[in-house]
Amino acid sequence: MTQPAGKTSHSTKELAIFQIGEMPCGLDTSWVREIIKNTQITRVHLAPDYVRGVINLRGEIATVIDLRKKFSMEPAENNGAMEIVVVRSSSENIGILVDSVRDVIWADEKDITPPPSNISGVTGIFFEGIFKMERELVAILNIEELLKTAD
Repeated sequence: MTQPAGKTSHSTKELAIFQIGEMPCGLDTSWVREIIKNTQITRVHLAPDYVRGVINLRGEIATVIDLRKKFSMEPAENNGAMEIVVVRSSSENIGILVDSVRDVIWADEKDITPPPSNISGVTGIFFEGIFKMERELVAILNIEELLKTAD
């Protein structure tokens, strides 16, 4: 895609937009490997409480993280609408359980601001920015912080 002569180009990033409770979240699609409908999740004993379990992803085991738990929200009942966003981190597939995947959009980086300082607590480190959409604000996930094993 080329820019017309004389026009300045703004950097954009492609975001997958999904819902966690009432909170719209975004994730840079360069992290996303696939999105699957909620499948059978096998519980893992003695795992941290935010680990929902593991899934079989075409013969490969993937850990599934419940973002509601990670964000200290009430867990949702599995109503069949939940989806798993699979990301690749350190040669390992990790599933992120979300309430629903809404869209994939292009975000102009001039519309992305740092997260407000008043969300600097434990959950605040999980966000790298806020994208201002026309009708709402989308919290952009800091996937590297989110996938760290230590709480």
